[in-house]
Amino acid sequence: MSRPANIQRLAFVSITLVSLAAAWGGCATSSTGNTTEGTNSTSSSSSSGEGGAGGAGGDGAGGAGGLIDFDGGTGGDDSGACVSTSAEARRIPLDIIFLIDQSGSMSGAKWNGTKAALSTFFNDPASLGIGAGLVYFPTSEPYDCNPTHYALLDVPIDALPTNAFALTNSMPADATGVGTPTYGALTGALSAATAYQDTHPTHKVVVVLATDGEPLGCEPKTVQDIANQAENARGYNGVRTYVIGVNGSQIMTLNKIAAAGGTGAAYDITQDISQFAAKMAEIRQEALGCDFEIPPPPNGMELVPGEVNFTYMPKGVGTPKILPRADDLADCKDLPGWYYDSNAGPTKILLCPASCTTVQADSTAKVNVLFGCNSVLN
Repeated sequence: MSRPANIQRLAFVSITLVSLAAAWGGCATSSTGNTTEGTNSTSSSSSSGEGGAGGAGGDGAGGAGGLIDFDGGTGGDDSGACVSTSAEARRIPLDIIFLIDQSGSMSGAKWNGTKAALSTFFNDPASLGIGAGLVYFPTSEPYDCNPTHYALLDVPIDALPTNAFALTNSMPADATGVGTPTYGALTGALSAATAYQDTHPTHKVVVVLATDGEPLGCEPKTVQDIANQAENARGYNGVRTYVIGVNGSQIMTLNKIAAAGGTGAAYDITQDISQFAAKMAEIRQEALGCDFEIPPPPNGMELVPGEVNFTYMPKGVGTPKILPRADDLADCKDLPGWYYDSNAGPTKILLCPASCTTVQADSTAKVNVLFGCNSVLN
């Protein structure tokens, strides 16, 4: 490919996914819409670094330049090709608030299984760097529906494995609470989560609710009222709600809460409490894989939101594919792509569900953030 005289230079930041363990999924391998496959006139270099699940990323050391052809050499706004240099970038750190049902119906085998699963998660090397906090419901007061009692976490958020001892040591020997005041408990936990998200804007904060029964103790609040709280938190600053249904719960009820919280459906372990640990691993994988910080543009470049692109290289080899930018999650539809957390003041790149699914399945994938050429739009 001949190099146009008016070539526009592009600096790009390389993000290399290391040990993501099923943290990618969804970008189609063929072009869709305005997705363009990049053409390397020279090989671009990416340096990767080991990082914990909580967000340590690659060490971009600044490598050899590479050319990415945005329009097949036909000219246009991007003048054909852009030269690349690499810099450091990181995945979004993850923080989880666990909201655990300790009502009397959870006692015995279900409680022992819950404690074992949480202990496994807190001490798993794959959880290294994740921030974790915990609150139990109900409190010692029967049918306690006061949200402020649950907004104050039993164990504050701190990074794993540092916080593992405090978390596991907080678990009572058995579940003895009275009532299942899900509305008040989730409202309080989401209040804590959204407040933490506000003060940690470059993090991703989620809530994991685990329960075995229908809501009881906050009447006349309904399941829809509970779901509305999850939807409000997601709409306010992106906090999502995952739900795990233990034996005794009505999955259809919990599905409404999970869907409103942006996580699709509840994780059903009603038939086998021993699946709790595996479901927690799935949540960790899903929550970690598809959000990226926007790294500072290298060489003193100014960040221009309309001049950012995102590429995906399957299995870390071959030709990178440019994913188109959507306006927001709704604009993704069922197509590959990405969008900003905020179009007014972007700090994160979020993959559309289709791209997230594919990229999560590719543990050796490489992705790049490119600066300097007009964004390819969906």
